[in-house]
Amino acid sequence: MKNVQISFDENLLKAVDRFATTTKLSRSAVVRKALKRWLKEQEVKEFENQWIRKLKQHPDEAEDLDTWVQAEHWSNT
Repeated sequence: MKNVQISFDENLLKAVDRFATTTKLSRSAVVRKALKRWLKEQEVKEFENQWIRKLKQHPDEAEDLDTWVQAEHWSNT
């Protein structure tokens, strides 16, 4: 693992520390978990945006319908 330096405002840092204490995780583990979740959300949003753009460009084409139906389950995991 690599060490990085990031800055937080005091309120956010207090919230991270409070959660870290109650869950017995390190500050770094809390930030990693949060960042992984955020990145996954961004990937899903980008997939959805691509799908919407494609539907707008070619509304009658449903060639990727199976991919979309499978992707609907991503956000439920």
